[in-house]
Amino acid sequence: MAMKHSLATSEQYSKMYAEIRLSHNQVKNMLYQNLQSVQEITVQLNKDKVESLTKDEVVEVFLTNLHRKEIIEIIHMLSLIVSRGSKVKSYLQYILLGIYNKG
Repeated sequence: MAMKHSLATSEQYSKMYAEIRLSHNQVKNMLYQNLQSVQEITVQLNKDKVESLTKDEVVEVFLTNLHRKEIIEIIHMLSLIVSRGSKVKSYLQYILLGIYNKG
């Protein structure tokens, strides 16, 4: 039953993301706010290649490779992670790995 509620909540947020009107600078600032604890992040692309990114580079990768709705969803997830006092590093590594594997 809880799973159904979570799915409904997720769908509700997904519809909400499409309606949010934010400027490029607002989106960028929101990313920076949620990445305050990150100075540098390392992503293991394969067994031989490791990519190391600064916070600025992470923001730039998101802004150039993702659609606005996807970025807003990531901002939402980051804010939930930060609000519960957890680290965002693992989530960022997961997202960046997906971006690099897609391209």
